[in-house]
Amino acid sequence: MKYRLLAAPGDGEISVLRSAEALGHRADRARSVRYRTRTGALLRVAGVVRGAFDARHETVTLGPHVHGEVALEVERRSVPSSGLPSGDGLRWRLILARAAQRPQLSLDVVSAPPERDAVSARPLRPPRPLALMGHSHLDVAWLWTYEEAARKAQRTFATAVRQLEREPAFVFSQSQPQLYAFVAERDPAFFERVRTLARAGRFDASGAAMWVEPDCNLPAGESLLRQLARGIRWMEEHAGVTPSVAWLPDSFGFPNTLPTLLAHAGIEAFATTKLAWNDTTRFPYARFAWDGPDGSRVLAAQIDSIQGGFARKRVAAARKRGDLLLIGYGDGGGGADDADVASAPAYGSWTRLADWFARMRANAQSEPLSVWRDELYLQTHRGTLTTHHDVKARHAVLERALGEAETTLAWALALHATPYFLDEARRQLARAWEIVLRAEFHDVLPGTAIPAVYADVAREFDEAEALVAHVAESARSVLPRAGARPEPPALEPRAAAGGFVFESESFLARVREDGVLVELRVAGGPNLVRRAARFALYADHPKRYDAWNLDRSYRRRPLRLRATGCEVVDGALEVRYAFGDSLAVARYSANAGEPYLRLDIAVDWRERHAILRVENELRFAAKRLRFGSPHGTVERTPAPRTRAERAKFEAPGQRFARADDTDGGVAVLALDTYGWSAGRARGVTHVGHSLLRGTTWPDPDADRGSHAFALGFVPFATLSAGELERVWQRFTGDGAVPMFTSDDPAVLVVATKPADDGDGIVVRVRECDGSGRDLALRCGARAREAVSVDALERPLRRNLAFEEGTIRARLEAYEIRSFRVRLA
Repeated sequence: MKYRLLAAPGDGEISVLRSAEALGHRADRARSVRYRTRTGALLRVAGVVRGAFDARHETVTLGPHVHGEVALEVERRSVPSSGLPSGDGLRWRLILARAAQRPQLSLDVVSAPPERDAVSARPLRPPRPLALMGHSHLDVAWLWTYEEAARKAQRTFATAVRQLEREPAFVFSQSQPQLYAFVAERDPAFFERVRTLARAGRFDASGAAMWVEPDCNLPAGESLLRQLARGIRWMEEHAGVTPSVAWLPDSFGFPNTLPTLLAHAGIEAFATTKLAWNDTTRFPYARFAWDGPDGSRVLAAQIDSIQGGFARKRVAAARKRGDLLLIGYGDGGGGADDADVASAPAYGSWTRLADWFARMRANAQSEPLSVWRDELYLQTHRGTLTTHHDVKARHAVLERALGEAETTLAWALALHATPYFLDEARRQLARAWEIVLRAEFHDVLPGTAIPAVYADVAREFDEAEALVAHVAESARSVLPRAGARPEPPALEPRAAAGGFVFESESFLARVREDGVLVELRVAGGPNLVRRAARFALYADHPKRYDAWNLDRSYRRRPLRLRATGCEVVDGALEVRYAFGDSLAVARYSANAGEPYLRLDIAVDWRERHAILRVENELRFAAKRLRFGSPHGTVERTPAPRTRAERAKFEAPGQRFARADDTDGGVAVLALDTYGWSAGRARGVTHVGHSLLRGTTWPDPDADRGSHAFALGFVPFATLSAGELERVWQRFTGDGAVPMFTSDDPAVLVVATKPADDGDGIVVRVRECDGSGRDLALRCGARAREAVSVDALERPLRRNLAFEEGTIRARLEAYEIRSFRVRLA
């Protein structure tokens, strides 16, 4: 029977269609509703969500008891979920042209086929049974906006719930609390059904440990801990489930410190599929134990395939590797096909992600897993470390501003600000963190989304910046007024042969008139650089995935870049550059008492398919290279020998890169740039740093406009890791007065904040130098008690003493510890 649909008012993005007559009650049999759509449609009967339609799901079967008005919420525009291109071109233009749809104004209702025979449809034991999991990876934003993703999530959840309610053995997994929140906000009544299934372990949320599937190389370590805290807490409160697995199928590589961060949040396991994208070597393990620098261990899996059905090749590969087989289609594809759900018993049984890891853990007792003690470097998508610097820069500013605001608010708490003020300030900071964490999604912060996404991000960042500034200003208003911190005097550059010299009590630097740093030494020490801070421009034409990839061949295509002038302005040396249609000004400065030469760079960037870098040649063959990573550092070889080592021709680094020789070395500081290259040849160490790209897909104007950068050059004879971290903190201009201090330079305070539940203050520290030590952490406020907690501020059974305002505890090598301090 064909039901005619009439248009009703929609919300601008949705066409609401209602049946001209209600679906009648049929006590004798179920019925199937059929509707064809390219964009997707949500089905309601009598106001209740009964399923969804998309290109792979054209039929929804309704029970005989279901009756009432039929309503379809049809998306007017939606990019398809499969067949997406790797770049601009005819296929992409055709996809965009077909993304909009005029809704079909009728649907078919027919008698449903009889239920399949349970005995004949379910062999007792398939050959070599597989562990199966229904799945639908969904990008929170990419070629669509947050709002479009919310609609895709609602449709995907509707299809999954329909299948779960119809098939008692089926299990469907979704990894991102943000998507659950989207659905809960749009339809609380429907989300109650999701919640019920989640509590029963059917709608599997055991892998929903992080708020979104973030990029893990660009956010600071504190941001990744907040991803975990917000994600786990939201799932506990709203879905009644405590996740135990970090399931990040599509993120672009993972830092060496991630096991440490996961363990600090109580997460026991990690899984991805993305390492299957490696372009040089194949990752050696399907299942392994992954150790962080502090010895924290998580079970880990590299699953070979993220989506599909029971194709022969996928089934064979999963059996050979012992993989969990993910069944379903993502990005609005609706998850598992109904036919695959029906045929699953012939291949294996459905399982929860956490249960699959539990079996892995049990098997590891008799068959120990191989151990990986390094970063999980993704051998592709290297350009995401640089693309869309504007978004990365604003994100980094917000991370630092949030840290300062939290410290200031902690002081306000210590000085007994009113409970109402403190509660409201915490609420505002929580909202700002929500914005920041959502933007850390792995197709947003890396710079690989469409322009409309970045328009949304800019508006949300405006909101977050206003919230953070308001909290910081309000908190300062209740604190005693402190005298302004005196600015250190500037060191004027003096003219020298062919250039200018900066000299302080700790270092000497000489810059040529073309802006190249040709001398950098600790006072009384040897010159450590050959040519540093040299700007270089290259043609950048990746073969595929324009915004994502940086091909190794870019170095063979240098472009012209020249210095056009040099002069001293307001106590600093300014060098002007021209290249292509762009202009840049580099400003060198130094202050008394600071151990670095500062280089501020302003660029009016107009280039397309070019990459701007700062190249540094050091006058020694570095023994080791170390880069900042989230709440830690990672070491890489300066002389790569294996194919896997050579594949790291552009690799992530946060905060700094340092090259060590026998008697000293050089560190390069950075605020919001993350792509580094390094090598060693004929006694010279090369350290390069990427600043800007000019990609055109999926955003044709990515990076076009004005940008500002800040680098610092630190020569040293001896410099511990903890001392370098403190130098970087000074470089950022952090103005917050610390509440907690340690005389041990290896102990770094990485967060000070009011506890999320308002009960005291949480302080987080980490050991930087790689040797265990006894911690003595002084509190500047009047405190009465301290207890050890994890990243979610839950109590831990760890020995500590609190004596006369000082926390005394054991801090192991590279360990992160958090403490809740209750005030007097």
